[in-house]
Amino acid sequence: APATKCCGHHDAFAILHDCHEHILERLTRLETLGRELKGAEVIDGRHLVVLGDVLTFLDVAVPTHSADEEQTLFPRLRESLGPTAGPTPMDCMEREHVQHQALVAALNRAVVKRDAKAAGQAALSIVAEYREHIGKEEEILFPWARQTLTDPVVVESMTRQMRQRRMDAGMLTC
Repeated sequence: APATKCCGHHDAFAILHDCHEHILERLTRLETLGRELKGAEVIDGRHLVVLGDVLTFLDVAVPTHSADEEQTLFPRLRESLGPTAGPTPMDCMEREHVQHQALVAALNRAVVKRDAKAAGQAALSIVAEYREHIGKEEEILFPWARQTLTDPVVVESMTRQMRQRRMDAGMLTC
C-alpha cells in the first residue's frame, strides 16, 4: 500500500477520516473496473493490474483501519456507554467488517477462477457495501465519538495507537 499522508499533525479522528478517503479512492477505481468486468468475457492483464492494486491496498489498509476502530475507538466508546441492555452501534460496525471480509474473499475467488462476470459483481458489491458503511461512520458514528471522547488524554492515546499501527504495517514513516 502506498504511504499514507503523514499523520504527525492529525488526531485519531482525522486519521480515521483520512483512511476513509484512501479507501474511497480505491473504491472509485474498483467500481469502474466492476462495471467493465460485468460486460467482459475474460479478465485480462489490464483488469489484473487494477485488481492487484486495489486488493493489495484493501489487504493492508482495511485490517489496519478495522483495528483502529475495533481495538482503539470502540472499546473507549463502549466504556463511555457503561453497561448496556442491548446492541450498540459498534456491534453493527463490527458485523459489517466481517461481511466486508467475505465480500473481498468472494472477489478473490472470482479472480482466481478468472470469472469476469462474478468478479464484476463482487467488485460492485464491495463498492456499495463499503460506501454505505463509510457513510454511517462519517455521518453518525465518528461525530458521536468525537462528542463523547473529548478528554485530550484519551484522544492522544488513541492517536498514538493508530500511528503505531501504521508504523508497524510499514504504511507510515513519520
